Amino acid sequence: MSGFLLFALGFLCGAGLVLALRRGGGRDLTGPPRTLSQPRAAKTIVTVRTETIDDDEIRELIRQNRKIEAIKRLRDRTGLGLKEAKDAVDALERTMR
Repeated sequence: MSGFLLFALGFLCGAGLVLALRRGGGRDLTGPPRTLSQPRAAKTIVTVRTETIDDDEIRELIRQNRKIEAIKRLRDRTGLGLKEAKDAVDALERTMR
């Protein structure tokens, strides 16, 4: 009988741990760190995190309507996540208009 109680107690503890881990709440350590949105910067320069993006090659890709390549290039150079890089390219595109 005590063996069954120990098994049941262990099972309940394990199930509770699995549910707590699945619920999330913890930080995802596999991706790049989250950043707070930055205020709009100067007319031709976009600031992301602490880096200033003022790259003629990225601007030329935007002018040629090759935004996906511009986002890829920005991610390669800065290590930003996909959403942050897309937002930065969109902000740079808005300043170019």
